[in-house]
Amino acid sequence: MSEHDARRTLRRRFTAPRVVGLFVALLIVVASAGFTGSASAATSARTCKVVTVVTHPHHRTVRRRARLCETATISLTTRTIPSGGGTFTLRYAATNWTSCTLAASPAFWVGRNPTRVNCRDGYTSHVPSTVNGRSWTFRFTARNRYGELATVAIVLRQQALQQPVVQQTANWSGYVLEGTGLYAAQGTFNVPNLSPTAGATATSEWVGIDGNSNNSLIQAGVHEGYDPVSNTVLIYPWWEILPAPETPILSMTVNPGDSVTVTIARFSGTTWGIEVADKTTGQDFTTYQYYAGPETSAEWIVEAPSLLNGSIEQLGVFTPNVTFSGLGSNGNKVLVDELFMVQNGAIVASPSGVDANGFTVAYGPIPPPAP
Repeated sequence: MSEHDARRTLRRRFTAPRVVGLFVALLIVVASAGFTGSASAATSARTCKVVTVVTHPHHRTVRRRARLCETATISLTTRTIPSGGGTFTLRYAATNWTSCTLAASPAFWVGRNPTRVNCRDGYTSHVPSTVNGRSWTFRFTARNRYGELATVAIVLRQQALQQPVVQQTANWSGYVLEGTGLYAAQGTFNVPNLSPTAGATATSEWVGIDGNSNNSLIQAGVHEGYDPVSNTVLIYPWWEILPAPETPILSMTVNPGDSVTVTIARFSGTTWGIEVADKTTGQDFTTYQYYAGPETSAEWIVEAPSLLNGSIEQLGVFTPNVTFSGLGSNGNKVLVDELFMVQNGAIVASPSGVDANGFTVAYGPIPPPAP
């Protein structure tokens, strides 16, 4: 497999929408493209009665007693919509019908409720985002020529917004997605510069899997380090799998203002792919490494890096703000953590809220607006 084909395969590991469909679904807004879920089982109702059937064979009137039934079915493509909204399709059908109606409680559409509908049809609509959970009951009623009714109902529910858990840490600021089987993470961020300070400082931006509640971690990003002696900022991309130290990517040159995308995904078994792509310059690096971590978190982080002795460096005064976009992750998402970095008793890095465009991290105690 060529390196180009390997990169394409790595990127295809993302089968779900970007985190604007995974991560943001737990926070603010889900991808406007909609929510896909497994089709629900159809619900059906059947009513029968004995009626007198009149026929006229050979110009004679014949009356006979017969048992006739009316059946109605209804189904949803998904019975649960995330808090950020999504699209669903309602399908309904009847037998031996002459007229049918569809009702929603509470009202879902503008106009008559119930409303006349074709007796074998469907209805597709988009549910907007919400903070509070809510539900609708759709009721389909079919009537045959004997006045017999069959009514069937199904419930569509929308999840309530799950607020992120706000935490303070010594060296991370951004967002952590907790869950199980989190086997891929992706994000794009801008590379900042560091302002001069009296002492040495450092800042890193990265995307990773694990490390939030365990000692495993696979990650990649960009490092900026300020040297007060030479009054220069050293910037380089890197990747890392704990417990090994970070590995600089010497084949790439990254500058302030560049847009960098990091993709990390399980390729096969315990083989994982790490890709760092500079979208500004077109440079790209991919490596495949052994990793067998627990896959319990995904991260999009601005960090004050740790030294080999375990001490944490002073966070660099980075400008401009760092914005993470194109967020993506695959796996079972459970909880979101919003992290504020605190050093020497003061908040030194603060994340914004999350919207469909991602989120932003600012230096200092004041959270910036979402992008």
